[in-house]
Amino acid sequence: MQIIPAQDGWKAVHCQGSENGQIEIFNRAIICWALVEAVGESDARQTEVRGVEQDSNHLVIVQDLIDRDKIGDGGIDRNQYFLGYDDPHAHEESDYWVRQANARLKAEKEKRA
Repeated sequence: MQIIPAQDGWKAVHCQGSENGQIEIFNRAIICWALVEAVGESDARQTEVRGVEQDSNHLVIVQDLIDRDKIGDGGIDRNQYFLGYDDPHAHEESDYWVRQANARLKAEKEKRA
């Protein structure tokens, strides 16, 4: 519906599990912000602001990247889960994002159980 440029420094924070049992946390720069129409069960028209990030060779709306085939042997979850937006001045400590990642991966594992 509408796109505006993002200020420098905004990032989308994602996490995924790794082969050695550690949590991988990574950031992608927010290129711009998009006002989009939310898709849901309600007939009411709702809008929301979502970040747009670079993924390989194309731009994508920030979201979870879920592929059920990425749950490997031993329950290792290689899906990429969106944790939140990191502005240039907030949550600079990595402990915040580690706690968020632990909670998200635990919740996803409980959903699959």
